[in-house]
Amino acid sequence: RLLKNALGGNSKTVMMAAVSPADINYEESLSTLKFADRVKRIKTKASVNESPTEKLIRELREENAKLMKLLGGQGMPAEIPGTEVSAEEREKMKRELEEELKAQMLQNQQELDDAKRSLQEKLEASQKALAKEKEDLRKRQSE
Repeated sequence: RLLKNALGGNSKTVMMAAVSPADINYEESLSTLKFADRVKRIKTKASVNESPTEKLIRELREENAKLMKLLGGQGMPAEIPGTEVSAEEREKMKRELEEELKAQMLQNQQELDDAKRSLQEKLEASQKALAKEKEDLRKRQSE
């Protein structure tokens, strides 16, 4: 139970067992080997510690970069195979696509700003709570 967090948490752990060849240490060596065998059977899956807000921010930034690339004209094919589209229709489609992409980017930026604001509010609340705890601790110590 002492090593429960280290052995079953979100990390990779190495177990090294030291045993003695002496007869006098037989019980201790056997116990160590049994423990090492139990530890060896523990399977963990380490993953990146990322808060949902940070993940959302990263995904929105990636999507914004992709949309900026499309908006820059790199996403519109020069010719659509198998169809005949007039220049006017093509321009209309391009304008619609640009408007759609701009709206999506605006929405993503707004979500990103909301997430940042949420993080800032949480940070400020935590700092206030910490200051209050420190003040309470000082009062208790002075009494």
